[in-house]
Amino acid sequence: MKKLLYGFAVMLIAAAPALAAIEAGNGELGVGVGSTQMDSDYTNLDSGTSLAVRGGYFFNPKFELEGQLASTTANVSGSSDDATFRTYMVNGVYNFQTPKAIVPYVLAGVGMGDAEFQNQSDSATAFQVGGGSRFFFGKEKRAAFRLDLAMIQQKFDTTTNDMNISAGFTWRLGK
Repeated sequence: MKKLLYGFAVMLIAAAPALAAIEAGNGELGVGVGSTQMDSDYTNLDSGTSLAVRGGYFFNPKFELEGQLASTTANVSGSSDDATFRTYMVNGVYNFQTPKAIVPYVLAGVGMGDAEFQNQSDSATAFQVGGGSRFFFGKEKRAAFRLDLAMIQQKFDTTTNDMNISAGFTWRLGK
């Protein structure tokens, strides 16, 4: 865990010398795929594959409000059964201003988590903190490759802390 956080900090520092196409009133749509390490203290689950869609609105170049829908499917250890987790999050995103096409950011969010296993389901409050970078490309800098690292806490009967690393693409809408 410490190595992962250290690597993330190095990535943010390395990206610091790198403004992309983020302006007030712009929007953003994105998709991503990742891997979620389920909380082994409270679950019998292996790591799972996550898929996510995002949409956001930039109030100014530094602050974005983002909606995120994500789904993770994980195998139950020692069986052929799968469990599915869905999160519906609203995230506040702070974008660091940089002089080129790389935009590092941090985010914090709140929402709802759903768990489904063997025809049983449960819902819980979910919280998320994380960060990453967008790497804009193309002449108009309207598209970006996005890397995220996030910790998601869900409060079911027990509190779980899951780590997610994901990569995807985002498209800038607007000006």
